[in-house]
Amino acid sequence: MDEFIDAVWRGGETAVYTALAAVAEPGRRVLCTYAERLAARAVRNETPEDLMRALIALVIGGLDQNTPETLMCMALVEDAARRLNYDLAELFEETSGVVGHPGTVHLVQWLSRRPEDRTLTCMGFEARNDGSGFRYYWVA
Repeated sequence: MDEFIDAVWRGGETAVYTALAAVAEPGRRVLCTYAERLAARAVRNETPEDLMRALIALVIGGLDQNTPETLMCMALVEDAARRLNYDLAELFEETSGVVGHPGTVHLVQWLSRRPEDRTLTCMGFEARNDGSGFRYYWVA
């Protein structure tokens, strides 16, 4: 998955449009799960570039259509960015340069939500450390 997302990242907006046209619903679910894991990996490894990968995966995975699953995962990306002291607006701006219009609109919409509607708890998640390190768990 890293290779696929990195290729889309390098390909920019054109690659995003190509991926959006090609990915079916099962693939969108996989991308959303992958983004969830990337957010946790970013925190565990202190790798903010995984947050960019997560956002690209979410755009292709359904954020362009505002799907509930991708909105839930947006809370994980936001939480991970905070844990890494990474500026969320800067992250979204960088991602917008890659994903183009369909993703940018929904990234901005996320930022326009009330802060209490963007939390882990609101989206049914909690952060934990287990035997393999930091993870997000869906508890709702």
